[in-house]
Amino acid sequence: MKIIKTLLFFGLITQFSLSHGYSDDGHKIVAKLAWQKLSPYARQNIERLLGVGEGQFIKASTWADEVKGDDRYRYLKPLHYVNLPKDQSQYDRKRDCRKDQCVVQAIFDFSEMARDQDEKKAKLALRMLIHLIGDIHQPMHAGLKEDRGGNWYRIKYQGDNINLHKLWDHQLVDRIDRDWQKAAALLSYPESEDVLGPVQWAEESHRLAMSVAYVIEEGQSVTEAYLAKADVVSRDRLALAGWRLAMWLNKLW
Repeated sequence: MKIIKTLLFFGLITQFSLSHGYSDDGHKIVAKLAWQKLSPYARQNIERLLGVGEGQFIKASTWADEVKGDDRYRYLKPLHYVNLPKDQSQYDRKRDCRKDQCVVQAIFDFSEMARDQDEKKAKLALRMLIHLIGDIHQPMHAGLKEDRGGNWYRIKYQGDNINLHKLWDHQLVDRIDRDWQKAAALLSYPESEDVLGPVQWAEESHRLAMSVAYVIEEGQSVTEAYLAKADVVSRDRLALAGWRLAMWLNKLW
């Protein structure tokens, strides 16, 4: 929490990865799924900060990406991801989240700040939570430092040269349905799943990054076999992110 407060008060500018987050559609899908599972009391507190209705909640889900070009919010950029070593499956705060600037610690810190009596701080924190809980479920947001979570890992998809991070942010989401609302309707909530927390979410994503996402060799074309596995993982992570976002916010209020 100390780091977040320091950044907020002094606008510290730090180096950041090229990573973005799920596409706008991906974040909207997560938010729409979450909205349907929010408790009445959580909704009341959320609407107090963001405005009334599902539309305001969904709009808030993309805010963190929309302000990336605004120097006032540049300090937030390192908080969208965490990098774990290739040969490690467990998160180590000292090793993986230096100066507490990573998505794992950001979720903990913004969760505390979302209940701050200062509504301006609470609103920013809630917007970030809605966004970051989506990001942390995208496997490449717990990818490798050496290729910036797949941003420097080039592959070919349908004849185009793209990076691996973009494939997971955009193309796999579009493969569900190019209409994000229809895509959300096609996803199913987990029947039984522990909420767990940011540490476990990051570890899950890292394991999937290593066992599924990075399986394709750099410079190679994406195969149908690869897409078959990636599609399942992508759909599962979006649905799980939506459900966990709701459960996490329900616990805050």
